[in-house]
Amino acid sequence: MAFSSYIYILAFLPVTVLVFWSLQRRSIGLALWALIAAAVVFYVYWNPRDILVAGASFAANYLAARWILKTSRPGPALASSVAANLLALGYFKYASFAIGLFNPALGARIEIHLPLGISFFTFTQIAYLADCYGGRVRPDQHRWRDYLTFVSFFPHLIAGPILHHANLIPQLQGAFRHDRGRKIAAGLVLFSIGLFKKVIIADPLGLIVNPIFDAAEHGLSLGAAQAWSGAVAYALQIYFDFSGYSDMAVGSALFVGLHIPFNFNSPYKAGGMIEFWRRWHITLSSFLRDYLYIPLGGNRRGSVRRYLNVFVTMLLGGIWHGAGVNFVIWGALHGVFIVANQLWRELAAPRLQAVERSRLWPPAAYLLTMACVLLAWVFFRARTPHGAFALLGQMLTPARAAGGEVAPRSLLLLAAAGLLAGLAPNSWRIHDWVLADRPRRAVWAGAAAGGLFAMAFVAISADSPFLYFQF
Repeated sequence: MAFSSYIYILAFLPVTVLVFWSLQRRSIGLALWALIAAAVVFYVYWNPRDILVAGASFAANYLAARWILKTSRPGPALASSVAANLLALGYFKYASFAIGLFNPALGARIEIHLPLGISFFTFTQIAYLADCYGGRVRPDQHRWRDYLTFVSFFPHLIAGPILHHANLIPQLQGAFRHDRGRKIAAGLVLFSIGLFKKVIIADPLGLIVNPIFDAAEHGLSLGAAQAWSGAVAYALQIYFDFSGYSDMAVGSALFVGLHIPFNFNSPYKAGGMIEFWRRWHITLSSFLRDYLYIPLGGNRRGSVRRYLNVFVTMLLGGIWHGAGVNFVIWGALHGVFIVANQLWRELAAPRLQAVERSRLWPPAAYLLTMACVLLAWVFFRARTPHGAFALLGQMLTPARAAGGEVAPRSLLLLAAAGLLAGLAPNSWRIHDWVLADRPRRAVWAGAAAGGLFAMAFVAISADSPFLYFQF
C-alpha cells in the first residue's frame, strides 16, 4: 500500500500506531514485534510472493553478519556475503537486460519479476555487513529482533531512505518514548507536507511529462516550448514525488517515536554539482561515498585516481537505479559533471577569484548546475537513448520554437512548483521548527498542515505509485 493511499492513511497507519504505543507500555519487545508484523502486512499487500525473497534476504544476512562477527577470518566472510547480495540483486534486476543484450529474441521472452524495494534493503544490509567487519557493530548488539526491526521497518522498506544501523537500532532500546507528543506533531506536519507534494504537485506534473516523453519516444514532432516544458516538468515531478515519499516516511516513523534520516535538503538550490549531490538523495550519496568511493581509494591516491573514483562511483550509482543504457548515461553524465566541478575548484577558481566574487557568478553557477541536472534527467526519464536524444534535439532546435504551445495551466503549475522548490523552506527546517519547545509554533504548524492534508486527501488517486518504486 502506498503512503498516499486511503487504506494506509485510514487503516494501516493508525492501527499500527495504536497497537505499538499500547504494547510498549507492557514490553518494548512486544512493541517491536508489532512493528515487524506491520512490516510483513505492509510488504505482503503489494505482492505476497515478494516476502519470500525479502525474508530469505533478511535471514541470510543476519546469519552472514553473525558469521563475520564471530569468525577469525572476517575478510573472506564479508567478501562472500557481499558477493551473494550483489548476485541476488543482479539476478533480479539485471538478468533480463543482460540476456537481451546478447540475445534480443530470448530476452524479449524472459522477464524476471523484480521484488519491491530489493535495491534499498540490499544496500541497507550490505552497509550493515561492512559495519560488522569494521567493528562498528559489537557481537552483543547483533540481535535478531532488533536487526529485523531495523531492516524491515515499513517507513523505509520500499524506497528508503537507506538506513545505517546507528540511525535506528540505538533508538529501539527505549529512546523512542522521549518527547512523544512533539514527535507525533512533527510527524503529522511532515506527512501532510509529503502528501501534498505527491498528490497536488507531483501527480499533476506527470500529466505534462508523460505525453511529451511518449511523443519523443515515438518520433513525433514537438515544439521547443513543449519539449522544454516536459523536461522541466520531469525534473520537478521526480523531486516532489521522491521528496514527498521521504517526508511521509520520516513522518510515519515519528508516529512511533523513531527518527530516520531526511533524504533531501533543497537540491534545486544548489550552486554546483558537488553541492547538488550533498542535497539530493542524501542517504544514497552517503552510501556511495562510504562503501564505494572510499574503498576504491577516495582521494588518497592522487588527483587522477580521485577523478576516476568519482566517475566510477557515479556510474555505478546510475546502474543501481536500473538495468538500461539510459541509467548508465545518467550516471556517467553526473560523474563527468562532478569531476568538472572539482577541476574548476582546484584549477580554475584560484586563478579566477575575481570571477567568483562577481555578483554575476552565483546566478551563472546556479543556471549551469540546473542545466546539467536537467540534461541528465532527460536520460533518466526516457525509456531509450533514442527517446532522450529525440527530446533533447527538439529542445535545442530554435526552428521548432514556434510550434507546440504549452497550456497556460501547465505553465502556471511549472512556475508554482519551481518557486516552491527554489524558495520554500525545506522539510528539514520545518521539522526542527515544529520540534522546538514553542507551543504556539505547533498550533500554527498544525493548522497549516491540516489545510495541506485536506487538499491532498480529497485528491488522492488510486493509480499513482511513487516513481522510485521501480528501483
